[in-house]
Amino acid sequence: MRQIPLPTFALLIFACGPTLAQAPGNAVQPGDRLQVAACVRQGPAASAACVGSVAVPCVRSASGDRRDAEIACARREEAVWRERLVLATQMLGRTLDAGGRSQFAALQLAWEGFAVQKCAFYGSAQVPARSAGLRAGCELREIGQRALEVERFAAGRNRRPPARPPQIIR
Repeated sequence: MRQIPLPTFALLIFACGPTLAQAPGNAVQPGDRLQVAACVRQGPAASAACVGSVAVPCVRSASGDRRDAEIACARREEAVWRERLVLATQMLGRTLDAGGRSQFAALQLAWEGFAVQKCAFYGSAQVPARSAGLRAGCELREIGQRALEVERFAAGRNRRPPARPPQIIR
């Protein structure tokens, strides 16, 4: 199996293959980051409900064309989840050997392709006026759920082993 050095690991899985739509220069807003982090800290049961915690109120408070707001607000929150996904991937990469990193990189690329196709299909199945907003929402959900999944997996791998290995008493 081809081995990927750790520094290039996170870059590789987000730079190759198909990618979900990303607004250029879509920087994470600190308030959005804090809002998502506070929601996720409530625990695993509440975490799934955190996806949309920025976008939904953003759309509700928007004035003007709601379709434009749906897209802009979804992209705004998506930037937070994408950042969390990159950080979780880096954290996970530190716990994996080279073979595990290669395997995860392949898995991540496959997931990204799946998500792109799923959201493209979902968007194309809608009326044209709603297609872009619903596709943006799909992409937000996919990235948010994937970030939570990788965060949980990485956190589980970061648990320390016991201070002393167990001893066999004879």
